[in-house]
Amino acid sequence: MGSSVMARSMFVVTVSSGFEPDAKREIEGLISGAKVRHLFFKGNLLVECLQEEGEVIDELKRAQTLYLGRVFPVDSKAVISSRRESLAALYEKALASGKLRKGDCFAVRCKRRGSHDFSSRDVERELGSLLEKATGAVVDLKDPKKMVTVQIFQDLAFLGVTDVENVLVKRVRVFRKYEKGERPFTRAEHKIREAIEAFNLRIREDHEALDLGAAPGGWTKVLAGLAQKVVAVDPADLDPEVTTLPNVVHCKCRAEEIPEEIGRFDLITNDMNLSPLESARIMAGLADRLREGGTAIMTVKFVTRNRKKHIGEAIPILKAEYKDFAVKRLPHNRYETTLFMRKA
Repeated sequence: MGSSVMARSMFVVTVSSGFEPDAKREIEGLISGAKVRHLFFKGNLLVECLQEEGEVIDELKRAQTLYLGRVFPVDSKAVISSRRESLAALYEKALASGKLRKGDCFAVRCKRRGSHDFSSRDVERELGSLLEKATGAVVDLKDPKKMVTVQIFQDLAFLGVTDVENVLVKRVRVFRKYEKGERPFTRAEHKIREAIEAFNLRIREDHEALDLGAAPGGWTKVLAGLAQKVVAVDPADLDPEVTTLPNVVHCKCRAEEIPEEIGRFDLITNDMNLSPLESARIMAGLADRLREGGTAIMTVKFVTRNRKKHIGEAIPILKAEYKDFAVKRLPHNRYETTLFMRKA
């Protein structure tokens, strides 16, 4: 963090998505000397403090905050992989804290962000079982006195062992910057318009487009104004303004479940909120739905701070089915990179 003084406590704090700078200022105003930085998933901050854990928690409990949601004390962090074997590192960190003793009643709570071959529930079960055997503490899901919290951000995990009352839940008082339905809709429209202009994409009136991860329908709306037909794919509902467009068909399923009879397209767009690897695999699998010379646009979500790594992982998968790649960072895509490609 660039501070010459060692932090005495550390916390992962969930905040209103889109209000991270406001939440950062709020925390810094409440906790003297706090160092706050963004974690690479929206709505999450890492806070390092000179004060002890209990002092920080007490101050945040008393304060009438606007943007803070949950506050998780952290003892340590670990670099992990997407594979289940990496859970051993989490167990070692929890054990090394020395905060679980024989007879303690505890529970493990995990929040996982990213793509892994284990679930949050897997983490909770495996850590609970291992820690019971090693420490003599007892898992008690109904009335735990201590909490083992695990916050996973793709390849970075934060772990804390603390008294239950120190895992703070605040009421978020400001959670929407715009009127209902306006922000995601308008921002999505800006994103796809920027991509079309940046890549000089020509969408003709007789073109058909497949829009993946479409809800609430910002990209679909823009595409419907340019193409003959848009098939919007998302298990969630589209905005009524989009569903009533005569050239929009809503395929209410996941991208992996698109039926064969849906046909072929001139353009595939993908703004799905998935890890780069998972999103690239889906795009590669759908390449045969593109007509000859068809094009595709895909956003690469930055699930860690290593942007080059994510792009480097996605493109080799895509190269099996696509060519003529172009990569751009666009003004409305601060947390992602946008790829253009053509069917090979």
